[in-house]
Formats: sequence, C-alpha cells, structure tokens
Amino acid sequence: MSYSRPSSGHGTACTVAFILLGLLVALAPLHTKILGAAWLGFLFWGIYSATGVRRTAHHRNQASTIWLTACIAALLLAGACMLIWDESSDILNPQIRLLIPALSVYLILRKGSLAPEVRIYTLHAIALAGFVAFIWTAYLSLSGQDVRSSLASNAIPWAVASSFYACLLLPAALAERQSLLRRWLWLGAVACVVLAVLLSRSLGAFMIIPWCTLVCIWFWHRHRLPHAGRMPILALFMSAVALTLACAWWAPGDILKLRKTTQEVIETRTTQNYNTSTGARFYMWNLAWQGFQQSPWIGIGSAERIRRLHHAGEEDVGIDLSKLAAVRTLGHVHNQYLNAALDGGLLGLASLLTLLAGLAMAARRLAQTDQVAAWQMGGVLVMHASASMSNVNFLHNYYVMALSLAAVVPLLAAHTTDTRPS
Repeated sequence: MSYSRPSSGHGTACTVAFILLGLLVALAPLHTKILGAAWLGFLFWGIYSATGVRRTAHHRNQASTIWLTACIAALLLAGACMLIWDESSDILNPQIRLLIPALSVYLILRKGSLAPEVRIYTLHAIALAGFVAFIWTAYLSLSGQDVRSSLASNAIPWAVASSFYACLLLPAALAERQSLLRRWLWLGAVACVVLAVLLSRSLGAFMIIPWCTLVCIWFWHRHRLPHAGRMPILALFMSAVALTLACAWWAPGDILKLRKTTQEVIETRTTQNYNTSTGARFYMWNLAWQGFQQSPWIGIGSAERIRRLHHAGEEDVGIDLSKLAAVRTLGHVHNQYLNAALDGGLLGLASLLTLLAGLAMAARRLAQTDQVAAWQMGGVLVMHASASMSNVNFLHNYYVMALSLAAVVPLLAAHTTDTRPS
C-alpha cells in the first residue's frame, strides 16, 4: 500500500505546518476564528496535494468520492433554490464550506492513504480538543459565568460540534490495534467531551450519550461474543439507555433537562403559552409544516419565512400575541429539515437530505474496508441528523466548519485502500 505524508516533499516546513494545523484543531473549541484557521489549513493541504508532484501510485478512495459528490449535489440544489427566490449567495455558505474540505481530502488521498503516524497525530489533536472543550466549560461553570452565552458559538451548535470529537475518538479507542496508553488517552477525551456537552446544557447534543453507549456495546460484543446474534446488542443498548434516562430523571439538578422539557410541554398544552424553548418550537414547527403544505415544491423563500415568524399570530382570531413574544423575535424555525422545506420546498429539503445520504453511503463504503472509520462516519451522521431536528445549525459558521472537518477525518483515517472498480 502507498502512503502519503504531509512532510514528504519539503521536510521541516511541511512538518511544522502540519503541527500548526493540529494545534489549531486542538484549540478550535475556544473561538470560531481558530476553527476557521484549521478549516483553511485543510484547504491549503488540498491545494498542495493538487499541485505537488505525486510520489505514489494513484490511490482510489470511493468513500471520499461519494462524500465529494454529495457536497456538489447539495450545492447545486441549494443554488437552484437561490435562483428561484432571487436570494443572496450567502445562503450557499454552508454548502461551500462543506465542499472545500471534501475536495481537499479527495485530492490528498489521490497521493495515497495517510501514513499511520499521521492518522494517530490527527486523533491526538482531536483528543486535545476534547480536553480543551471540557476545561473551558468547567472554568466558565466554576467561575459563575453563563456557560451557554460564553462559548465560541451558540450553545447548541457548539455542543454538537464538540460531540463530533467523541464520535471520532471512541471507535478508534476501542479498536484492538491501539496501545493501552493511547486507548485511555482517547477514552479520557471522550469522557471530557460528554461532560462538556452536559455542562453546555444543550439538549440537542445529548444524543451523544446513547450513541457512545451503542458503540461501546458493539465493540464489547464483537470482541467478547463474536458468534452471538444482534439481539443481545439491542437488548443491552436499550437497557443502558433506559437506565441512563431513569438516572437522569431522578438525579438532582435535572442534568438532561428532562423534567424541564416535560413541564414546558404541559404548560404549552394547558395555557397555549409559547414563550418557552419547547413551546416556541412546537408553534414554529406547525407554522413551517403549514407553509410547506402551501408550497411543497419550491417553498416560500427565506424572506417570507422571516416575515411570517415576526408576524406570528396576527392572522389568528383570539390569539394573545404576548404568548408568542418569543416566537416573534426569531428568524428560523429551529428544525433544519422543516426550515429547508419551508424555504425551498422539496428542492430545498433534497439539498439537505443529499448530505445525509452522502454520509450514510460513505459510511457503508468504509464498512467494507475499515470498521473503525465506518463507525466514525456513522457517529457524525447520527449526531448531525439528530441535532438538526431541534435547531438550524447550518446558520452558524462554527458548526458548518466543524461538520465539514469531522466528515473528512474518517476518510483520512481509513486504513484499507479501496481498489475495486466503481
């Protein structure tokens, strides 16, 4: 197998650049600009790979091709929505930010699979980012500051972006080929990520807990009981999730916000007051669904969506507008799928679903060559898909850049070259 090393070609300069890129990844939880610099680092790495002299045989990586194709298709579909509603090209920022790292990694892998030490170094940088995320949230919490308003981005996209670290580290930590020290280092980083997510109190990212539980059970089952069926895995997973939810419900402090969410649901149903986090979402989701039904093919455009939110309740008879005060200050419907369907109809929704399909198909391709990389990609898919149900994370540059980098790490980390014809 041919290997590609960032340091091959210009020696010390490339090594220093790669170390700097790792430091930027490690410090990314602290500020959007740091993450943006890391994102640019991948762009420059891709440019270098495209213009540099190829020193290895042509390397085929169909998973990277799948993800690149999905990003291109999503950009074209979003561009069609932009043209239909004559909107600013700024609405294409998420798709462009996802496309560039996907293209960079495709170019990087044309030189060959990354050398093992490069893959390990990349995961070490991600582990450091997990530690930094926890230290920062713990410091904010212990110093009495408002954690949610002091993070690098809005609390929900920041927490989901941080959860990607656990998705990338946990499968690698549980793999048999890792040393004991490395395994515990990465497992410690995973624990720190989960604690950071809990300290952020972002319900949209709490799916990382059952996901980590599933990964642990799967790898335990695979190593300990290789010939058993899949039902024991499902039973163990469901039992672990049920136990976690039960502990969270009765634990002091309502750490998973289960009791608070239940109270808000009851309040919304009994008083029709939508000035809570859950109540506002219920109203906006219904508003978005009605708007989608009115124009299912091309939606109503972002300008009309904002207008309807700011004037929510004015067309309803007998509605107390004071109970919609929270809704009338918002600009999106806090659901990525409904927001895309409302803005662009089925065309806009297709752009979003194309990305999910790309992640799923890339994970399936990786599963044929490297189970660890497949679980990494699957974790990113699960967290992105689930978090999109409660917030429009694509409106935050921090989240989009974090997703774009997290999606390409499994492609870089895959150990086995895929050489089968397409």
